[in-house]
Amino acid sequence: MMQDTNPAALDADVVVVGGGPVGTTTALKLAHGGMRVIVLEAREANLLEGRATTFHPPTLEMLESIGVTEELVRRGLKAPYYQFRDAKLGKIVELDFGVLHQDTRYPYRLQLEQSHLTKLAVDGLEAHPLADFRTGSRVESVTQLPDGVEVHVDGGEVLRARWVVGADGMRSVVRTGLGLDFSGHTYPERYLVLSTSLPLHEMMEDLAAVNYVADPEAWHVLLRNPAGWRILFPAPPTAGTDEEVLSDEYVRRELRRVLPEADLADLDRVTLYEVHRKVAERFRVGDIFLVGDAAHVNNPLGGMGMNSGIHDGMLLADVLLAGADSDALDEWAANRRAVALEFVGEETEGNWEALREDDEERRARKREEWRALEADHGAQREFLLRSSMLASLK
Repeated sequence: MMQDTNPAALDADVVVVGGGPVGTTTALKLAHGGMRVIVLEAREANLLEGRATTFHPPTLEMLESIGVTEELVRRGLKAPYYQFRDAKLGKIVELDFGVLHQDTRYPYRLQLEQSHLTKLAVDGLEAHPLADFRTGSRVESVTQLPDGVEVHVDGGEVLRARWVVGADGMRSVVRTGLGLDFSGHTYPERYLVLSTSLPLHEMMEDLAAVNYVADPEAWHVLLRNPAGWRILFPAPPTAGTDEEVLSDEYVRRELRRVLPEADLADLDRVTLYEVHRKVAERFRVGDIFLVGDAAHVNNPLGGMGMNSGIHDGMLLADVLLAGADSDALDEWAANRRAVALEFVGEETEGNWEALREDDEERRARKREEWRALEADHGAQREFLLRSSMLASLK
């Protein structure tokens, strides 16, 4: 599309729209590869959000190329095991990532808030001579031209680049401007997340760092990170409005499902958000690409959202740095869309369905399936290749 464009006429080789973990890591890899990159973040200050807390093995491997993995591992909490539990029966099975020792250099889940990665990537961009990281830069539109892409920024600035990467989240201006369908559904429950510094691993018997707890009415997830624990509960439509779900009475009641003696003073943060499963109809339009939440959003059960977005961006950077062959870019777009639809979407929805199953016979069968994994290391390896996302890259 633009291989013959005079580089001197361009403001950058790549403009990345969005300064979260996906946009910043993609940009930093491109800069390390010798491309001039501008990152446009709409917020005045790049808010270091901490929603995602899981780094899967292939993500840690990919992030080695931008020099942040060692520091992430140093800061994070290694989770070599995770559990499926039952709210009434306790631990059903504990799965050991050690069975993946021949498949990855990182046979564990790393638990650490995504803000650490974003900060490391931003620091890398600000120190790199080929990178320009800008906050308070709200993109109004992106236009494909015969010889490049124009990016119109609020305030009248117009930037020219060879390529544009839209990493600007679920409400992506880039995707919307391209007129792409973003089809799928919104889950009936909202997710209520309670963060606490209480030592749940000392207060509850035989707890792993990552725990999925099944129950037809009160399923939940317990996730440990260096700052403490997160407890995720579903808030069904019958729970009321957002204000009612965030009320002291409702939050206290949910907290005491897990910790009967705990109270609101034990909580550090309370958040509530909607959950969606949606995928853009295309991930590439000419010289414009979509990655991360701009391209796909999914249920967070399994910790695949941020990870799959980073995979999108790092794999795209590989193709661009290798010469940006149009067929290779089409293949990247098709493969990453297939992963979003057929791997991430199916895996995360399967987790959701298993935890909330209300038929006792099916619940009993699922418990037996989980128990069987513990006894069969081959089956456990195959299961963990999928849940660790290694299988998504085959």
